[in-house]
Amino acid sequence: MTSTAWTLSIPQNRVQEFRALLADLNRNHLPGLDARARKVGYHRERMWLQPDVDGSARLIVYLELDEGVDMVTFPERLLAHESEFTRWWTPRFSSFGLPRAVGEPLLSWDA
Repeated sequence: MTSTAWTLSIPQNRVQEFRALLADLNRNHLPGLDARARKVGYHRERMWLQPDVDGSARLIVYLELDEGVDMVTFPERLLAHESEFTRWWTPRFSSFGLPRAVGEPLLSWDA
């Protein structure tokens, strides 16, 4: 299994707006997220919001990719995919900024 993670800083004055965006995603747009995931090659996504002491937060995103998905081209495919969902999601999400790269794996441990 190949996985990746990345983070994104959410400014203090936009944390509630980001929470509202994710609540809307959970309520109304999960089928679109599912269709995008299947099309671009991942099957699990997790997001956490880690608060910082100054009131801002760090979004942590974790994805598990399908077998055989090329990690080098995956971010490009993810950003290039277009659908009704991405026409709703991408401008809203990208208004918070986009990460410059996916995370570098340093430790992988399983019990």
